[in-house]
Amino acid sequence: MVKHIPNSITLINLFSGCCGIIACLQQQYNYVPIFIAISLLADFLDGFIARALHVKSELGGQLDSLADMVTFGVLPGMLLFSIMETNTNLISGIAVTPTKSIQQYTSYLGFVYTVFACLRLAKFNLDTRQTINFIGLNTPACSIFIVGFYMQFFTQWRLESNWDFILYSKIAAMIIPFILAYLAVAEIEIFSMKGNPFNWKENKMRVLFLLSVLPQIIIFKWLGLSTIIVSYVLFALLHNSMEKSN
Repeated sequence: MVKHIPNSITLINLFSGCCGIIACLQQQYNYVPIFIAISLLADFLDGFIARALHVKSELGGQLDSLADMVTFGVLPGMLLFSIMETNTNLISGIAVTPTKSIQQYTSYLGFVYTVFACLRLAKFNLDTRQTINFIGLNTPACSIFIVGFYMQFFTQWRLESNWDFILYSKIAAMIIPFILAYLAVAEIEIFSMKGNPFNWKENKMRVLFLLSVLPQIIIFKWLGLSTIIVSYVLFALLHNSMEKSN
């Protein structure tokens, strides 16, 4: 029974991702970050427990990628799709979907990220270089960026008195999938948080990154989740530059 514990946790990740998709479709946006958080926790614990119990298996690796595809591939694409599809009625405060608009077609750009998330997960399974650090931005990090942007949009649009906020948010939602798609498959080494991140001598950038997390959440609220991922990439690039100079 012990060997099935990590796989069961992986399936919790998958189930939570499915629940997140339903919450997005039903416009219950407050539940989305809860399901994402459950999936992130399960995604961390399945590998951690598998290593601790010495029950790592090829089946577990395949299940992990399939679950991640739903939670960190399909669900984030749905979040971007819902932002671009939503037409905000500022008078009634009700989100409605237009029946005939070019907006219906541009909304599908959100799934550009989903396609490249699938490509990244497939590459990750075959790439033996990604045992300690990542090559490209991992899908959980991409999902955290998207959910921060998603929650900022749906917690602010009811409060805005003009269309500028909505317009710029939708333009950003059309650009974000392409940026994240590139970062997901780019040949850029990005440090993971494995090991001891509080060892200053060996992990300066990791420590500085962790110290920057809480202030960003306090200052930017939900959008802080997105800025954290931006800073994560920037710290990784700075880390790479310092490694090369050394």
